[in-house]
Amino acid sequence: MRRTISSLALAVVCVPLALAGCDKGEGDLSEDGAADGTSSGDGDEDAEETGGETGEPIEEGCNVDSPYQGGWDIGCCQDDVVQGGGWAPGMVQAGTILPDWTFTDQYGDSVRLYDFCHEAIYFEYAAMWCGACMAHAPEVASLFNTYDSWGLMTLTYMSENVDGGPATLADVQAWSDTFSQDGLVVFSSHEDVWYPFGVDQGGGSFGISLPSTIFVGPDMKIAKMGIPTQQEIELVSPNKP
Repeated sequence: MRRTISSLALAVVCVPLALAGCDKGEGDLSEDGAADGTSSGDGDEDAEETGGETGEPIEEGCNVDSPYQGGWDIGCCQDDVVQGGGWAPGMVQAGTILPDWTFTDQYGDSVRLYDFCHEAIYFEYAAMWCGACMAHAPEVASLFNTYDSWGLMTLTYMSENVDGGPATLADVQAWSDTFSQDGLVVFSSHEDVWYPFGVDQGGGSFGISLPSTIFVGPDMKIAKMGIPTQQEIELVSPNKP
């Protein structure tokens, strides 16, 4: 399918993980939260060098109650993050700092991204109609359960509903419930979230393969474009046991 974002043509496609297909309309998540047409994918990729600062101690969080129903710790470093340039299609790379977006999470809370400045973030771009995204969702849930205490937050950004329209609160609630994701599952009306995941196809067109992933360091700086290895997750996560 194709749609226009900020006058640029964006082709959204789904790349299979293992045996999972991701054609639009196959393996859609139904309203009652059931998924079909999926199979488990390992999501492995060759290791790449990570960017960002990984050797500095990071504040573990503010000594305050969480403002979010999800109970997630928040950092005290929001004002320490200095946003730079380079946030444009085709320009985002390792070392680029994420914008300070506000998303809506699966509890209906408005969540500020920089509240998680003290943690590493496994950031996945997905869609409700994407079978490969569903196949990978249990692995994202497992990552959070395994590495939450290490200072890793998982964030699944829901870009579209099953019909290819904007995602809604009901969509992220269904995703979180179906796949037992205790990390962030969010949506928004921001039109620039896809920038790190778009691949220049020429002529102003950008293609996105779903699911797409970036790995973000505790300073909100992209550490890796793509799926991190276990070693990279443990290297960048700030609270190693």
